[in-house]
Amino acid sequence: MDKNKLKALLWKRRLVTKQISALLLSFLVVLSVGLPVCLLGLTSAQAVQGEGEVRVSLVPLLDKYGQPAVNADGTFYPNDKLELSYSVTFVSGVVFEKVEVSYDSLTFNLFDCSSDFGSEAGFGLFEVLSSASAGVYDFCFSAWGSRFSASENTTTSVVVETVFSVEVVEYDPHFTVALTYTVPAGSGSSYDKPFALIIRYDGNGPAFNLNQRAIIDDYTWTGYAQKLPDINSDMQQALSPNLTVYSFFNQTSSNQFLTQGLTTKTSQPVVNVDGKSYTNPELPLTFLWEANTNHTFIWTKTLPTTDGSTYVEWFEWQASLIFPPAINPNLDNQNVSQEDLQNQLLDQINSHNGTLTTTPFGNTITAMYSHNKNIEQIAKNTGISKNQTLQTLNTTPQYFTSQERYAKLQYQLDPKVAKEIINQNFTNTLYYNLTLGCNLFGTPRYFDANVTCEHEYFDKPINATAYKWNPTQQNWTTDNTVNIEVTFESALNTTITDILRSNLEEQTTDQTALKMAFEDLYDSSPQTFKGTGTLNTNLKRTSPMYYNLQVTAAGQQQKEVILQKTVQLNFQTNNPYNLPLNFDPNSPLQITVLSDSPQNTMLNLNAPTELGGLTNITVYLITNLPTENWNNLQKNQLDLKLLKTLQLTLPQEQVQLPPEHEQFYQYYQGYSTVYEDILGFHGQTQIAVQKDQTTKPLTGQGEALLYIEATNIWGTTFHQITPISPYSKPHWNIPLNEVTIYLIAIILIAIVASFITYFIKAKQ
Repeated sequence: MDKNKLKALLWKRRLVTKQISALLLSFLVVLSVGLPVCLLGLTSAQAVQGEGEVRVSLVPLLDKYGQPAVNADGTFYPNDKLELSYSVTFVSGVVFEKVEVSYDSLTFNLFDCSSDFGSEAGFGLFEVLSSASAGVYDFCFSAWGSRFSASENTTTSVVVETVFSVEVVEYDPHFTVALTYTVPAGSGSSYDKPFALIIRYDGNGPAFNLNQRAIIDDYTWTGYAQKLPDINSDMQQALSPNLTVYSFFNQTSSNQFLTQGLTTKTSQPVVNVDGKSYTNPELPLTFLWEANTNHTFIWTKTLPTTDGSTYVEWFEWQASLIFPPAINPNLDNQNVSQEDLQNQLLDQINSHNGTLTTTPFGNTITAMYSHNKNIEQIAKNTGISKNQTLQTLNTTPQYFTSQERYAKLQYQLDPKVAKEIINQNFTNTLYYNLTLGCNLFGTPRYFDANVTCEHEYFDKPINATAYKWNPTQQNWTTDNTVNIEVTFESALNTTITDILRSNLEEQTTDQTALKMAFEDLYDSSPQTFKGTGTLNTNLKRTSPMYYNLQVTAAGQQQKEVILQKTVQLNFQTNNPYNLPLNFDPNSPLQITVLSDSPQNTMLNLNAPTELGGLTNITVYLITNLPTENWNNLQKNQLDLKLLKTLQLTLPQEQVQLPPEHEQFYQYYQGYSTVYEDILGFHGQTQIAVQKDQTTKPLTGQGEALLYIEATNIWGTTFHQITPISPYSKPHWNIPLNEVTIYLIAIILIAIVASFITYFIKAKQ
């Protein structure tokens, strides 16, 4: 720019308020921001050329977030702003005239200045242009003056100059995503919970300079939900125990190709067998091939839906299984064990193409496809836009320096969207791709972070209620005299917190990142809950599967009862775990007579949960009555004969996955049912009672009487007296219907014919 034009421009911008504002800004930056003096103090240069000097100082301005727009090493990024102020001093006899400043206008822009910029003191506000290239740039301040010589009657020009350098660097930060995880806090499924990313700043530029700052203030995202097929009964039978297969040569086998999890929503070729492609409507596909021959197959890895929208809804190949696996054709009369088959089966997982060697007993080749759907597409069903679907929980931009290299970024899915995803049964995994960074410093700089969120629950509703029977209203009510205390403690040496910590440690060895993530893990100590009559609470998941449960109940109607048991809880669902208690012996048993013959009686027991869980039931025959009013008699008033005792508490089911099969099981939710232990028996069961000569009439109606007693897990005993018909000897009674008469007639004719034939042969 021409110096005269620049001078004119500068002198036009004379506003006293600008100078006052800039001075105040410099003062506030130094006092309140708290950065080192070397960064925010006055950086100056001067030129003393015998006639005077020019002093220049630099103060960085604040960025849009109120932070100093300068790096710790004094360098600047494109779009940073700075203030350059100066002052001129001439020796005695020199009269000041003007100040001129020159700089690279392709790198810097003067966007404001003091009203007296160009006089003996002033300042200018500069910004680094977004298109600026990295380099060191000079600002040249030239001060002009004049000296008058009276003796010579001449005027001499005087010039003093100062060159002030400013370094501009490219914004090119380097980040590492040290950890990603779902925060195990709050209620609901993992889809409702925040997920976190621990980000580490590794420096700027090719030298990874940590003295140059970085910022994350923006993100975009994409994501999809996934559902996997449940394993079908054929697969379960394939892995059933005690299976031995015998193979023989030169047989024709039936080989079938089929899919799991793939609906008819795709019209693309699904499988290529021996070079020929087949679509999904053609499956299952059966071939009759000679045993011990080789054939090739290739499953298509990605299949869009029929509308062709691959990135809205699509199917993804997950695994292929061949059962039975190929067997060495060089061995005759092979005896292949279940273990051999399973080991060979596992070897064939994760190959979407391969060669099949047919077996004499046939093969089933199954491809497992996941059903994937864009989260944004699911959100549209709830009326929620994409920018509302996944929201950041960080309220301020994240600044990174050599002292602050780490940040925890948290994001959360909208609850309505999470609920809709579950409603559509995409309850396997959510996959997110986040693009993080900022565009403040010229060329936008972003990096990708991938996050996987498996569907699980970290808490479980617990309901414990003490019930009693209201005979007046004929219904169950809460017994508010009972104080309940329930304690859950992990029954295993390894807690869920240990597992979560181990999973994080597998991602990184960065101790700072791990420490930040461990802050989100909860304690796995025993959990105790208390209530009167009832309690409703949430149990944090502290054990992978088993808990030591202790229930203590005490009240006005019964002495203190302590129950201790190891139970298995199912955290795959959010269904409440119920602990029904009952200390009311007057609660009714629901026993009905299903059938009643002279020799046998079949009883039906209906045990509602309000009985507190039955452990055993005992059937007695009443052999003597002290009074005809038998309905209200107690056990100690009766003469009883023991007929039958049944234990109703089933053994606990403990599901353990063999370590060698982990690769197989990971593909199939629901293959191994996770049982949930209940306390005692609830539901219906049938009890068969056999009669003998002691089953005699006792009532005025000629009925025999059974005294049926049941005990629940809390030690409370209930009873019911049930009338049945007495014993009588069996009578053989053959009904002679029309068919029976015909059969007897045919038999008699056959006997007569046999005698006639015998006599004829005897005479001969």
